[in-house]
Amino acid sequence: MKLESKYDVVVLGGGPAGLAAAIAIRMKAPVSVLVAEGQAKGQERIGESCPPDTILLLRQLGLDKAFYQGGHSTCPGYASVWGHPQVGYNDFIVNPLGPSWRLNRKAFDQMLADQATHLGAQVAWSLRFSDAQKISPEVDGYTLQFLQAVDKSVHRLQARFVIDATGAQARFARALGFSKTIEDQLVAVVRFAQLSGGNMTRQVQLEASPDGWWYNALLPDERVVSMLVTDTAQQPLLRAGNFQGFEQALADTSFIGPTLQKLHLQAPQYYTWPVFSGILDTITGEDWMAVGDAASSFDPIAAQGIYKALSDGLFAAGKVAAFFQKDATYSDNFSDRIRQRYEGYRQHRAYWYALERRWPECDFWQRRLGKLS
Repeated sequence: MKLESKYDVVVLGGGPAGLAAAIAIRMKAPVSVLVAEGQAKGQERIGESCPPDTILLLRQLGLDKAFYQGGHSTCPGYASVWGHPQVGYNDFIVNPLGPSWRLNRKAFDQMLADQATHLGAQVAWSLRFSDAQKISPEVDGYTLQFLQAVDKSVHRLQARFVIDATGAQARFARALGFSKTIEDQLVAVVRFAQLSGGNMTRQVQLEASPDGWWYNALLPDERVVSMLVTDTAQQPLLRAGNFQGFEQALADTSFIGPTLQKLHLQAPQYYTWPVFSGILDTITGEDWMAVGDAASSFDPIAAQGIYKALSDGLFAAGKVAAFFQKDATYSDNFSDRIRQRYEGYRQHRAYWYALERRWPECDFWQRRLGKLS
């Protein structure tokens, strides 16, 4: 793919936040947009659930019809072992917008990328952002440096406006010298496996354990995702023996493990992802802004990742349009909005962790009960 030397807008990150931003910007302003994504096209990502209200955001992006045709499945509710050893059930109340959704995540991301390209944005995969320099104090924009992951070539280009959608690491904001307040750091160890026999419930399953909490769900492509969210110190034990530590910990659960033993699962694939609870100290500037997890990152217990990403991407279009139109009347309240949302998340997260009191002597629960309270 040929890159231009200059773009009006460069979006760093091709996840839902970055792609939603590119789509919304192209719908609102006739500017050139490059989306630079460090991962290869179609690479596995974590996160496949979204609430009914997500359809309102997709409608604004012109994607509601495509979403309904995308092979995603509905989710009837949750079955959980949390705070007590018995299984509790929480069926979703009928919502006029429809049910919650289980996503075919690769198809969902491709839908967003296709819409961005259709509207005139350029999407470059395996293009890893490495550095940024302000062009000059008097001139808007930045010189950006990238490494092409396939052939290891280095690329430099200029952007008049930059959107940091690089995930929890907030790589662009950090390159400018800004920092992120990290209030908690966990790791998610995840297994995807193909379901080849047995009947798997469509309910999402949650289970607290002494060293963390488990998430288990059937995906639309007949895969099963099983995830343990735990302290980073547990990662070597879980990865030991080609993830046999993870398999043993899963088998030791009282609810999810016995459920999975009734199924025939093939071709397991294992991944680890860092999980941060944190917020940038500076979220926007005159010619840049952070969106999605780059602006504020949540523990997956909040189940807000994709909705948050799309919402931020949509909001970015207004700021970008005002920047290029030199609209002095535009009121940029994005930072306040992000901080208020993050405070609501902190309260929500503290509430859920406080419900589990069975292992007060275990490090994981001691640390969680002492954080974000």
